[in-house]
Amino acid sequence: MKRPSSGFSLIELMVVISIIGILVSLLLAAVQSAREAARRMSCQNNLKQIGLAAQMHADSFRHLPTGGWGNRWIGEPNLGFGEKQPGGWIFNVLPFIEQSNVRDLGNSTDSQKKLEGLIAMVQTPVSIMYCPSRRSSATYPYTSSVIPRNVTMPQSVAKSDYAVNGGSIKINSGPGPNTSLDSDVNSYLWPDLGVFNGVSSVRSRVGFQEITDGLSNTYFAGEKYINLGSVDGDGGDDQSMYMGDDADIRRWGTLVPIPDAAKAPTRDAFGSRHPQSTSFVMCDGSVHSIQFSIDSHVHELLANRRDGEPVALP
Repeated sequence: MKRPSSGFSLIELMVVISIIGILVSLLLAAVQSAREAARRMSCQNNLKQIGLAAQMHADSFRHLPTGGWGNRWIGEPNLGFGEKQPGGWIFNVLPFIEQSNVRDLGNSTDSQKKLEGLIAMVQTPVSIMYCPSRRSSATYPYTSSVIPRNVTMPQSVAKSDYAVNGGSIKINSGPGPNTSLDSDVNSYLWPDLGVFNGVSSVRSRVGFQEITDGLSNTYFAGEKYINLGSVDGDGGDDQSMYMGDDADIRRWGTLVPIPDAAKAPTRDAFGSRHPQSTSFVMCDGSVHSIQFSIDSHVHELLANRRDGEPVALP
């Protein structure tokens, strides 16, 4: 009599291989999910530090960081933290995120040394301004046609994945004055901030007492949307993060947050590379995940510091 074979049949082997393949795919999905969860936590920690920096700025100067002068200016360290400061909110929170040395790079009475310092500054990334789900802390191409008035832009500059809350009503910031001379600054036709209801805009000085809806019910900053399909670069991500008020560092509450996508037609929206939601830091320093499916009216209310309507975070 023949002894029975102790090996696997071809069908049994194929079944085992299929099971192993399924288990590996499930394991990879779990690993990817865990990695994204860690990246999201790191991103939210960045926003937490940004919120704390904004609060320390308000404690020091009695107002949240100003939005600066517009997209033809970058920050200058010798022009203070108020209306005379051309740089936007990121430039102004640098001392409160332990980056005073970066803010002071252009602090020189010698015009050539000042220019060299400002060029070095716009090429200096700050790690907490980058979401790890989107990109690493580095410089990226300067693709804008805008020529700043107080610096010669290099080919690559530091950028930000976070934008401040400009409010629920869009305001055109404009380019700003031709020079920083008082005569030019005072004669420039600045935008009317009468309808401004956000927390940072052109030459703004919003104090906590002006956030009448409550610090915990008002966005300070959040992740910004980026257009992945633009050949020449996204118009909301084409300049330096040390500039004045512009879509690169400021977004509006007029559109609900959207995920990064190809050829989406807006530079106004908040958004992110994360699945399903994006993150915001409120004016009280708390950080929250906001679903892309948030009701548009609720989103507008959270962007408006003074609407007087009750709203609860989703």
